[in-house]
Amino acid sequence: MKQMSSKEETAAPPQSLQHKQMEAQLVQLLIKSGLFLHREINQVCQSYGLNINQFCVINEIVLQGPVTQKMLCERLLSEKSNISKIVKTLLDKKLISVSVAPNDRRSTLLIETAPGAELWRDCLQRFYDSSTELMAILSDKETEKTLKLIKKLERAFIQNIAKK
Repeated sequence: MKQMSSKEETAAPPQSLQHKQMEAQLVQLLIKSGLFLHREINQVCQSYGLNINQFCVINEIVLQGPVTQKMLCERLLSEKSNISKIVKTLLDKKLISVSVAPNDRRSTLLIETAPGAELWRDCLQRFYDSSTELMAILSDKETEKTLKLIKKLERAFIQNIAKK
């Protein structure tokens, strides 16, 4: 049996293994960062009687115009059962309403109510303030680069979901 020299023992792993380790590290860092951001922004939302998932749903409804639950699932990378529960809660709070789609009477659209739009605007302002504080460490250029990369990942995730 051949004994490895100390130089061979400390040699870098093959590129493919090293690349896989970097990818795994990236995923782990995104998860940790996501959990931190989720916690921080959830506190902002809670001061308005919402949780972060409810805010994300009402945010999509306001920004995208009337939407179906299916569209919300795709845009938020979420499962239908989760979106259904959130929609029910927002309906119960009278922050959104349901209407029949004009092009397809079998389809329903979700629309923000006046109180929902007002709550969204107030919460969004605090969201912006918190985001600015949390991202202050990045320069404008770094923010722009990071945003491009995250959007690229998001598009890939959306395509991956569409394939399933």
